[in-house]
Amino acid sequence: MKIAFGVCSLGIGHATRSLPVIRALVDEGHEVAVISHGRALSLLKREVPNVKFYDLPDYPIRYTQKAHQFFPYFIANSRKILKSMLDMHRIFLKIDGRENFDVIISDSRYDIFNRFKPSYLLIHQLRIMLKSSVLRGGVMLYNSYMTKFYNRILVPDFQDGRLSGKMARDLRFIPSEKIVYVGPLSSFTHLNLERDIDVLISISGPEPQRSILEKIVLEQIEDLKGNVVVTLGRPEGNKKVKSTAEIHYYLSANEREKIMNRSKVLISRSGYSTIMDLYVIGGHAGFIPTPGQPEQRYLARYLDSRGTAPWMTQDDLDLVTLVERSREYKGFEGGYDVKRSVEKIMEVIL
Repeated sequence: MKIAFGVCSLGIGHATRSLPVIRALVDEGHEVAVISHGRALSLLKREVPNVKFYDLPDYPIRYTQKAHQFFPYFIANSRKILKSMLDMHRIFLKIDGRENFDVIISDSRYDIFNRFKPSYLLIHQLRIMLKSSVLRGGVMLYNSYMTKFYNRILVPDFQDGRLSGKMARDLRFIPSEKIVYVGPLSSFTHLNLERDIDVLISISGPEPQRSILEKIVLEQIEDLKGNVVVTLGRPEGNKKVKSTAEIHYYLSANEREKIMNRSKVLISRSGYSTIMDLYVIGGHAGFIPTPGQPEQRYLARYLDSRGTAPWMTQDDLDLVTLVERSREYKGFEGGYDVKRSVEKIMEVIL
């Protein structure tokens, strides 16, 4: 079959979690065309070079320097964002007209679907955890309207919501029979390696917040004890050593998989893809939500309430305290086999 696979380009988390599904489709002999943009598209081109690619921008969103600035910016630019989504959908339909896809899968891109063909939405955030109940309700209505264009909604979590909490559970406006909980997705596996890295600090996410966090971390790593490794999440530059910390500007997917399996404690953003990676690899963690991203703040607080991992805001970050607290929480057990999730997705879409 010919399959279109759209991938959201806000960060690379959507690309890494979609990888095992794309690889499974290719391994089964299906002809796959990937639609994405930016760093996500570049990563997918490196990891699955033998499929067809289309560069199609999705949401023209930039993250503000201060958290409280994001939603005024979003509201002010909502017409531009909606217009872009409609334009990209029309372009996708032209691509579909040439390719004649049999099945369409979209990881969090509401512009990739065809109402006359089997279309599936892979998403974990059907409810955005905003403080305002009015805004939450408005987003729920919008999501319920957009999900009507998809045959099934594939949620990368368990039905009890142990990873995403209320973001994809108890949804009033979306029929429950339309939602399939497929289990977590990650391109990583659990490796039996010695945990010889005491603290791994992963700096990632959109600018300018990535650079702000990098500056804070580099000012505080001298206070950490043991074998400390920092990944800066940017490809420019070379490896260097500062005091007891080993600093990498960028790691390939295979290098990152090994280094996470060697780490006792991971300090990172509370992105959903990172949480799914930890569910597979295991270990202790401490989270620093990206300012202006309510999803990450909600996930950090949710996992804290379950005794899984602590969190701190970026403005109040104290690395020594966060690392010490991380060791006191139960952490992630690890060992989950992602093949189970992939097989469930394949059963639904094929």
